[in-house]
Amino acid sequence: MNKLRFRIHLEFGVILLMALDLLQNLILYNYVDRQTFYYANILVFLGIVFGMMGTSLFVVIVSLMMIAIGSFTLYFFPIVMIDWLKIYFIFIVPAFTVLGYFIKTDIFLRKQVISSRKDMATYLKNTDALTQLGTLTKFNESYQRFVETIELRPKLDRCLAVSLFYIDYLDQYRYQSETKTNELIKILADDLETIRLPEEQLFYVGDGAFVVLTPLVGTENIDQLRELTQITKTQLSLIPFDGNQDITLRSGLIVLERDSQLTAEQVLSRLNRQAETDLSEEYIV
Repeated sequence: MNKLRFRIHLEFGVILLMALDLLQNLILYNYVDRQTFYYANILVFLGIVFGMMGTSLFVVIVSLMMIAIGSFTLYFFPIVMIDWLKIYFIFIVPAFTVLGYFIKTDIFLRKQVISSRKDMATYLKNTDALTQLGTLTKFNESYQRFVETIELRPKLDRCLAVSLFYIDYLDQYRYQSETKTNELIKILADDLETIRLPEEQLFYVGDGAFVVLTPLVGTENIDQLRELTQITKTQLSLIPFDGNQDITLRSGLIVLERDSQLTAEQVLSRLNRQAETDLSEEYIV
C-alpha cells in the first residue's frame, strides 16, 4: 500500500473521488428509492472519513469489518435488492476508505515536503548530485570553519591538510562521451571514499577535481599523509576511462598551520599550480 499511494497524485485522487461520487449518484438515482440514495451517500462520507482519520492498519481493519457486516446484513436478512447492487453496497465503504487514505497520505507528504524545503535546498546546494560529495560551496564553508577553529585554539596545535586530485584532459573525455565521463567521475568518487580516512571530508569542486580536508594535530603525521596522497593518486589512476583508456591524474597537498592567511580560493589555486608541477615532474622522469 505504501508503494501504491505515492503513485497517486493528490489532484488525480481528488478528481477521482469526485468523479466516483458523481457516477454513483447518477447510477443509483434510477435504481433505488430516496432513502437508499441518502444511505449510499452517507456510506461514501463515512468511507472518506475513515480513510482520512486512520492509519493503514485502521483502513484494513475497517474495510474487512464493513465487508463482513455488509455481506451478513444483505445476504442473511430479508432485503430485496438485485445482486450487483448488494455487491456495490458491500464494497462502497472500503473503496472510498482506501481512496480517502491515499489522499490523506499525499496531503501529509506534501506538507512535509513544504516544511523541509529549506533543508532540501541546503542539501542540494552543499551536495554534488553526481558524486554525492560536498560541493565547492560546502568546501569553502568547511575550510573557513577549520581555519577559524585553528586560530581560536592555538594551544591544541592543530593543522589542516588540503589534498587535490585532478583528472587531466577531462574535456577530451567529455568530447568522447559525456555519459562515460560522468561514470568515471562517479567511480573515482566512490573509490576516494574507500581509500581515504573516515575523519576526512571529501568534496567534488567541479571539472574533475576532488578535494580532501584532513584535520591534523601537530605536524608529526605529515609524511604519512603524503604517502597516503601518493597511494590515493596511484590507485585512482588505475581506473580506466570507458574500460580501456588510461587516465592521467594530478595531485597536490598543502598543510596549513595556525599562522596561515590563505583563503579557500587561494588554497585551490596553489594546489592547481602544485598539481601541474607534479605532472611536469612525471613527464621529465
